[in-house]
Amino acid sequence: MSMFKLIYNLHKKTNMTFPYYTFGYYNFPETFLRSKKLEKLRRKFYFGYLIKQLNKLGIDKNKFYLFYQQSLINCQDIIKNILEVQSKVPRSRYGGYPNPEVFYIIIRALKPEIVIETGVSFGVTSSFILQAMEDNNLGQLYSIDLPFEFARKKEVGMIVPKRLKHRWELILGDSKVELPKLLREVNDIDVFFHDSLHTYEHMMFEFKTAWRKLIKGGLLIADNIDLNNAFIDFCKEVKASWIDLVNVGFCLKK
Repeated sequence: MSMFKLIYNLHKKTNMTFPYYTFGYYNFPETFLRSKKLEKLRRKFYFGYLIKQLNKLGIDKNKFYLFYQQSLINCQDIIKNILEVQSKVPRSRYGGYPNPEVFYIIIRALKPEIVIETGVSFGVTSSFILQAMEDNNLGQLYSIDLPFEFARKKEVGMIVPKRLKHRWELILGDSKVELPKLLREVNDIDVFFHDSLHTYEHMMFEFKTAWRKLIKGGLLIADNIDLNNAFIDFCKEVKASWIDLVNVGFCLKK
C-alpha cells in the first residue's frame, strides 16, 4: 500500500484535520499534504498521483507543472478572497472541491469554449475555472445553483473576482429546470461539471442531459462520486473511460 493510501485511510478512520499550506482549506487528504512540514511528501506522492491520472486525459507532466505554477501566481486574489470569506463565514469552509487548482490545470490544457457547472456554493471552483479561461483568452462558464444551507442566495459565487465575471453567467434555480433550458440556448459544450444534489437519480439526470450536448473529446466531471454508483454506472452505460481523483470523477467522451 502506498504512503498516500495509508494517510488517506488514517483520515477515513479518525476524521483528523490537518493544517494547510497553499490552497488547502478543508480536511484530508489534500490539506494534510499541503502542510508546510510535509511539502516534500506532497510533491512525491500527491503530485505523482495527479500526474499519473491527468496523463490519461492527455495532460503530461510538463503541462501539469507549468499550469500549476501559473495557478499559484494568477489566482492570488482568488486565494485571498477564499481566506477572507472563510474568516467571515465559517460554514464556507465546508462543501466544494478542495483542489481547485486541478480545475485550473485541466481548463488551461483543454482550452474549452463552453463549460457548464451545476452547484456553485461560494464559488471556489468557479473562480479557478474562470481564471484558467482568462489565461487562455477563451471560454464562457455557465453556472447553475440552487442556494442551500452552505451558501445562501446572496452568498452564491461571492468569491468570484469582479474582473472575471465577464466570462460568467450565474443562473439561480433547480438544474432539472434550468439545465435543459440552458442546453437549448448554447452550442455544444466542451466540459460539464456536476456538483449539485448528489443523489443517484439527480446525478443520472444531469449526466444524461448534458452528455447529449457534450462534444466528442469533451469531459464530464462529477464531484462526490463515492456517495453512490451513479457516475460509474453512467460511464459503463455510455461505454466511456474514466478516472477518479479522490472521489471526483472525470469521464472522457470519445
